[in-house]
Amino acid sequence: MYLNLSSIVIWIDVIAVLVGAFLPFFLKGNFDRCIISFPHLTERFELLTIITFGEAIVGMAHFFDISHFNLIPIMVFFIILTMFGSYVVQIHNLVNHHREERSLRLMFSHYFIVISINLVTFALELIHSGEINHWIVSGMMIISLIVFYVSIMANREYYYDNVKLSRKNILSMVLVTFIGILVILTFIDSLYGFLIGVLIVTWGNLAILIEIYGNF
Repeated sequence: MYLNLSSIVIWIDVIAVLVGAFLPFFLKGNFDRCIISFPHLTERFELLTIITFGEAIVGMAHFFDISHFNLIPIMVFFIILTMFGSYVVQIHNLVNHHREERSLRLMFSHYFIVISINLVTFALELIHSGEINHWIVSGMMIISLIVFYVSIMANREYYYDNVKLSRKNILSMVLVTFIGILVILTFIDSLYGFLIGVLIVTWGNLAILIEIYGNF
């Protein structure tokens, strides 16, 4: 009986946290945007994300073995680096921080950005352990990458007025992500094939975002 009550209390706590976190996104009404400091809020979320990327780099340290050096640690490092580059270009360079907004999209998107970075780190750690089904790791990585790029692109409504995200840019991002996923699934049993597929996704999306920034 005690255990059942404990489980009920835990689920009530979980539901309360989720409702408290996400319910404001669905509530409409008059809201004074002046009370929100968008630059300050953006800075805080950027700091949180930078810390998460830093933890990801630390978590990848075991890939670097001087006595058995190969391309794998370099590829892993560039996966994290290119994801970070995409985040910086999208959130720091293309988003106009000097504005008045309720900022709900910024806040909720960063929940998923942080979660997806942690899942990418976890997937890479599972690969290093060598004790996991390749389909599970590949599925986790694919979902994490999709969530990450959808989440950062969700903030495009905060762009500077003269930044244009064309249909061509969107289609290019979808295409390069699809190609990378296809490579991952095609070479499901090859670590190099897996990492190359991930790099196609991360490098490709970074290149497109840099192109958008270059036209800014």
